Amino acid sequence: MARDSEEIVIKKHHHHWKMRLMVAIIMLALSFIGLIVSDLKANGAWEYWRWMVPVFAVLCLFLSWYLRRKNQIMSATTIWHELVQWFGLAMAVYLVSIFVNIGLMGRFEAGLVVLTFLSLNTFITGVYVEPTFFIIGILLGLFAVGAALLAEYLYTVMLPITIGVAVLLVWIARKRH
Repeated sequence: MARDSEEIVIKKHHHHWKMRLMVAIIMLALSFIGLIVSDLKANGAWEYWRWMVPVFAVLCLFLSWYLRRKNQIMSATTIWHELVQWFGLAMAVYLVSIFVNIGLMGRFEAGLVVLTFLSLNTFITGVYVEPTFFIIGILLGLFAVGAALLAEYLYTVMLPITIGVAVLLVWIARKRH
């Protein structure tokens, strides 16, 4: 009987890692697409990263809910904190859009700022909610630095980094089994 309960726990844990990996891979793929958009069309980066804020928010909130839905450890306060954090990011992006609209900041620079904000917010989500986002936040920060320093050859430099982080996530998932 004890063996059966251990197998159930292992299967549930494995299922949680599958969802973590799926969300992480989606976020990494969207980030890499953003790097390509940034490289090919500098003004397109501004629009792309603004749209990624709600997408990343939904992915983070979904994974947080998914991992805690049956454990009954998710309180209204927890949900409220996560929602307010992402709302705060949306308001920061809105402020940057005001700077762009009045000509204080260019679209490419604003895209980098939004990517940096998204990186920080995802990193903080990783610290307080789910460690998977910690790694993704660091990777997004590296992408922001790479976009700023290597705009011309960005995707050729960041592709190996993206693959490396994906391999690291899979390795961590397998090690936890």
